[in-house]
Amino acid sequence: MNSKLFLPIESVNFKIANIYLNHPLKLANENYSSSKTVFVSIKANGFEGIGEGAPDKEVTDEDANSVSRFVEKLAPILTGKNAFDIQGINDLMDNLSKKDNTAKAGIDIALYDLIGRILKRRTVSFLGGKGNSKPISMTIGIEDGRLSVKHAKIYKHLGFKVIKLKVGLDVDEDLRRLKEIREAVGNAIKIVADANQGYTLKEAQFFLSKAEALNLAFLEQPVKFSDFYSLKRLKAGSKIPIMADESVKNIEDFRRLADINAVSMINIKLMKMGGITKAIQIAKEAMSKNIGVMVGCMEETRVGIAAGMHFTLSINDMGFADLDSHLSHSNKFVSSGIKTINGKNIIGNGYGLGLRLKKDFRF
Repeated sequence: MNSKLFLPIESVNFKIANIYLNHPLKLANENYSSSKTVFVSIKANGFEGIGEGAPDKEVTDEDANSVSRFVEKLAPILTGKNAFDIQGINDLMDNLSKKDNTAKAGIDIALYDLIGRILKRRTVSFLGGKGNSKPISMTIGIEDGRLSVKHAKIYKHLGFKVIKLKVGLDVDEDLRRLKEIREAVGNAIKIVADANQGYTLKEAQFFLSKAEALNLAFLEQPVKFSDFYSLKRLKAGSKIPIMADESVKNIEDFRRLADINAVSMINIKLMKMGGITKAIQIAKEAMSKNIGVMVGCMEETRVGIAAGMHFTLSINDMGFADLDSHLSHSNKFVSSGIKTINGKNIIGNGYGLGLRLKKDFRF
């Protein structure tokens, strides 16, 4: 962003909100039916940018209270700073804390939305991207096999071309569910699996050996986030690509994995990386090393998902987009900015992220 333009930040505010899921989601490392997120507002010269920090304690060791404390601490420091100096503000946040990436993401996203509104341009446009849509995957949690097949058929009917199957608690049951879903949806649908750190090395090796015949597109985070050695072993021993998620929380993690050739792909989430600025840096470096990139999400509302979409469309040859969390929410906070049709997320034409907060939501 061109920091030669100057517009002082007037205020930074936040609000904690409860998110309720239509159905509980069971993963290998956590189960939940609700969560909390933190919305961020940054104002300058009569314009307001909206961001979101949606924490996941299991991934970044943050919760809504810690995100709020960081934003509250940062607010007086940012007042008067140049809204256009996003890199400088990112550096300032990093000097303040080496952690708090979800909180940083909320600030970073709000700045991109704010600047787009000021410049009367979509965020993706001034990021150098183009287009307005991207196919996304739909997630099936760890659940009864019959229910998994039912959901898979529904998602296929709705136009989704990628199904993400949560695994990691029982390798035999996981393989049964994968086989049943493959038989139900055919080979035109891509199926990916995410173990959320649930397997041992031997379990992951067994799963991969059987999954090859079922045309699995990749296996995400099969082992504990710190077990880079096992990731490397799995990558070397299977034709199925291995993706890191929880193992990659920042660019230093990525470089460690890349240096030992441990993975074929990484999952970039704005919430764990610290926002759009850092996500772009990591994505470009990964692609320069022929490591594939998927854009993922925590439990963001349409605010965070819209930011993820603008980031996705700013990167040429972006791989998978796992940006579906907003579709499972029973309560909504914004009325525009993104919609999902025929298996694709579509961003709007509004300035910035194109978001409009509902009238009953106020900071």
